[in-house]
Amino acid sequence: MVGKMRGRRWRLGGPSRAVGDPGRGYPGWFVAVEGGDGVGKSTQITALAKWLRGRGFEVVTTREPGGTPLGVEVRDLVLHAREHQLGARAEALLFAADRADHMESVVRPALERGAIVLTDRHVDSSVAYQSGGRGLDAADVVALSAFATEGVRPDLVVLLDLDPAVARARREERTGVPDKLEAEAGDFHARVRSTFLARAKQDPERYLVLDADQGPQILTGAIQDRLDQVLPPSAAEAEAAARREAELAAAIAKEREFQAAKAAEEAEARAGAEAEERKRREEELAERQAAEQERTRKAAEDRAAREAAEHEAQAQAQADEAERTETQKREAERREQERRVQTQQDALRRREAELTVRQAEARAKERARLAAAAAKAAQEQARRQPSLADDLMQLGHAEADEEAADGPDAEGEQP
Repeated sequence: MVGKMRGRRWRLGGPSRAVGDPGRGYPGWFVAVEGGDGVGKSTQITALAKWLRGRGFEVVTTREPGGTPLGVEVRDLVLHAREHQLGARAEALLFAADRADHMESVVRPALERGAIVLTDRHVDSSVAYQSGGRGLDAADVVALSAFATEGVRPDLVVLLDLDPAVARARREERTGVPDKLEAEAGDFHARVRSTFLARAKQDPERYLVLDADQGPQILTGAIQDRLDQVLPPSAAEAEAAARREAELAAAIAKEREFQAAKAAEEAEARAGAEAEERKRREEELAERQAAEQERTRKAAEDRAAREAAEHEAQAQAQADEAERTETQKREAERREQERRVQTQQDALRRREAELTVRQAEARAKERARLAAAAAKAAQEQARRQPSLADDLMQLGHAEADEEAADGPDAEGEQP
C-alpha cells in the first residue's frame, strides 16, 4: 500500500549494480520510469517522490527531454515543432544531446550527493522509439546513449506496460492534442511496446514490468515493494534505526541485568528453599524413624505382652485342665467311694434284711415250736383238761398272729 513501511533487505547498489561496479561511483540511486505515452508515468513519479521524501530521502524528479533548459528546447523542437520535420537520426541525436546535458547538469550531481533521482523516460525510451518505432539500428542507439551517459545506467527501470489503444484513449481524454510521437500510427506504438518488453526480458533483475491497466495505488505499492528490497535506509531512517538499536541494546542489557539479578535471586531462593526442603525432609525422616522405632518398640511390647498373655493363658489352661483333671479324679474317687459305701450299705442292708428274715424265721420257728409245744402241752392238758386246752390253743394262735405282725418293717430294721 502507498506509504507503508515494509520490511527491507538493505543493499548498496541496485539489483545489477552495486557500489564499486563500473559506472556507479556515486552514493545516490537512479530510477527511470518508462512506458508508452499515457501509461501514467508522471502519476507514479509524483507518488513515489512523496513517499521517499516522507522517509527522509532527498528526491530529484526530472524527465527526458525537458529536465534542463536545453531539454525544454529539444522537447519543443522534437515533439511540437510543426514547421520542421526531423529525420530519425537527427531525432536520436537531439535526444542524446539532451541526455548528455541532463546527466551532466541534473542527474549525476544529484547521484553524487546521495539523492534519489526519479526520471520520466531515459535510454529505454530512445531505444524503443528511435529503434523500435523509427527503425534505427538498436546497437547504434544504445551506443549513442551510452556515450551521452558515460555508462551510468538506472539502478531500476519501472516499465508501465499498456495496450497502445488504451493508452491513446487515455491521452485523448487527458490532453486532446497529441504531440508528434503520440500522433504516430498504432503499429508504431505497437513496435515501441514490443521493444520495451524485449529489453526488460533481457535484464529482468533491473526491470520491474507492471500492467499499467491497474489502479494507480496498486502500481505505486508494487514499485514501493521493489524499492524496499534494494534501497538502503535514508539518513533519518539510519539514525532512527541506530537510535532504536541503541535503545534495544540498552533495553536488552537492562533486561539481561534484570534477568541476571532475577536469576541470582531465584537461585538464592531455590538454594534457601532446597535447604529448607532438605531440613524438612531430614526432620520428617527423623520423625518417621522415631515413629518407626516407637512402633517397633510398641510392637515388641505388644508382642511380649501377647506372648506373656498366651503363656499365662496356656499356664492357666494347663492349671484349669489339671484342676479339672484333679476335680474329675476327686469326683471319680468320690463317686467310687460313694459307690463303695453304697455297695457296703446295700450289702449291709441285704445282710440286715437277711438277718431280719432269719430272725423272723427263727422267731417264727420258735413260736411255731412253742406253739407246737404249747399245742402239744394243751393237748396233753386237754387231755387232761379239755377246756384248758382250748384256751391254751387260742392263746398260741394269738401269739403267732402277733409275731407275724411284728415281722421286719419296710426299712429293714431289726426287731
